[in-house]
Amino acid sequence: MNDPALLAAWEAAWPRALAAWSPYIQLRPPRFLAHPAKEGEPGMDGQIAAIRMRDLTVLVNTTVVRERGLAHLALPVLAHEIGHHVHVPGSLTDNARLLAAMVRMLEGLPESAPPMVANLYADLLVNDRLQRRGGVDIAAVYRALRDPTGSRVWGLYTRAYEHLWRLPAGSLAPDGIDAPTDGDALLVARIVRAFAGDWLRGARRFASVVYPYVLADQEEQAGKPSFATKGLLDTRDAGQGEIPDGLADLDDAEGDDDGFEDDYGRVEPTAGRSDGASGPSGGGQARAPYTYADLLRRLGVLADATQVTARYYRERALPHLLPFPTRRAPRVMEPLAEGYEMWEAGDALEDLDVLGSMMVSPVPIPGITTVRRVYGETPGSAPARRPVDLDLYVDCSGSMPDPARDLSWLALAGVILALSALRTGGRVQATLWSGAGQTARTDGFVTDETAILDVVCGYISGGTSFPLPLLRQTWEDRPADAPAAHIVVISDDGVDTMLEDDERGVPGAEVAAMALARARGGGTLVLNLSDVERYQPAPTLRALGWRLHAVTRWEDLLVFARAFVRETFDAS
Repeated sequence: MNDPALLAAWEAAWPRALAAWSPYIQLRPPRFLAHPAKEGEPGMDGQIAAIRMRDLTVLVNTTVVRERGLAHLALPVLAHEIGHHVHVPGSLTDNARLLAAMVRMLEGLPESAPPMVANLYADLLVNDRLQRRGGVDIAAVYRALRDPTGSRVWGLYTRAYEHLWRLPAGSLAPDGIDAPTDGDALLVARIVRAFAGDWLRGARRFASVVYPYVLADQEEQAGKPSFATKGLLDTRDAGQGEIPDGLADLDDAEGDDDGFEDDYGRVEPTAGRSDGASGPSGGGQARAPYTYADLLRRLGVLADATQVTARYYRERALPHLLPFPTRRAPRVMEPLAEGYEMWEAGDALEDLDVLGSMMVSPVPIPGITTVRRVYGETPGSAPARRPVDLDLYVDCSGSMPDPARDLSWLALAGVILALSALRTGGRVQATLWSGAGQTARTDGFVTDETAILDVVCGYISGGTSFPLPLLRQTWEDRPADAPAAHIVVISDDGVDTMLEDDERGVPGAEVAAMALARARGGGTLVLNLSDVERYQPAPTLRALGWRLHAVTRWEDLLVFARAFVRETFDAS
């Protein structure tokens, strides 16, 4: 920063900018940039100011502030950026929902259009509230930025402010606003006022009004300055960084009053939760996986496809998670105090026994008079509980959907079971299987959620051959004193390949029987069958010890997850 006077003035304005919204708002002071690219913020080149939603940091480009003649307008500029945190969009998730609603209405325009239109709408809502209720002269900023020959979008936008604040025509807007534009600007002003308290529901309406103006600016190519060149795209990069929570489910306000249309990716139904309640969005609808991935891409989230897919299914699974079962051990062990030992500087502070130390000496001297308790164990009266591990096999043959493209109920059920197991301290081995040798699996039984979800949400799409070699290897090598585990296979009638001979010529039935005996926790085959009793291999599989659970629709896998936990383990 090479202008101490400007810096001092803007720092002094920061508390007043916060107070324009509430005296209780606490944000870190803004970061002032003279050369954004050199200072690690290349997205701020050409911008006046912006807010970064991932860490709520306000950024000010002092070079542009001076060039635009805004050095004396610290209060409105800073209060405006704070408004994007307090009012619209408010969070990474709501910023993403706003963009999703806009994308639906701006098909055919360049990808840069939805973020720009979303920015316009957010600015209108924030500025109108500051101008009317915050006592901040936002209009002064637009007087300083007035362009007599601005673009069509700029004309519509600034004329809307004149309607909102009852200003004379031409005080903020370019010269020569025609009657149709004036009428649309009045409509924009009414949308801003009508949806000030429910702004997401007004987003589609706003975008539909702005659409022809953005299209005209794109087609005319008349060399007029666009909205971007004015340095006002302060939320354009606000969503970059981490993946926002809660985007897998659709918010009712993103759609129109009659529900969602199938115009921005196929809408997937949200099945009822395990407790019988509706989905988290209330409307029972969720984004398709590829739509979710497209939205994150538009937000500028830098994540690979595997990470995005896993995050999607994790979000869809969370409302359905249940405590995974545990097994009773003979007796729980309780702590028994056995005496003291020296507590020294550098030991954990919570281990310091203050009362015991004061009994040694009223003057605490670390390592000399400070002590900590030593505990042994004694059998208690309550039975202990041991978590049960999960050995999960998810069919990913060519007949199964790609989890990254369409909703895979197999992947969703697998994620629910795996996360439930992890919740109670169990470990999970996940295997994705298709044809012979076409598998992906975790490195044994692990607690690494990322590694597990990467496998369960992956895609192979080959033939169909149950991985008997992996099943045999797992249970031949499993230590006898390892915790009990339950083997779950999610598939369809192709699971009969489990009964074929393995690569050594050993009948699959022998391998399966050995695995069940060593697992000691049982095994369940969850199969997409219209009638399990007419499934020819069913008697053989049951005789080996497998429980067969048939689902006529893949959606019923969610119901299975609850039945699996309660019926299979709670009675044990």
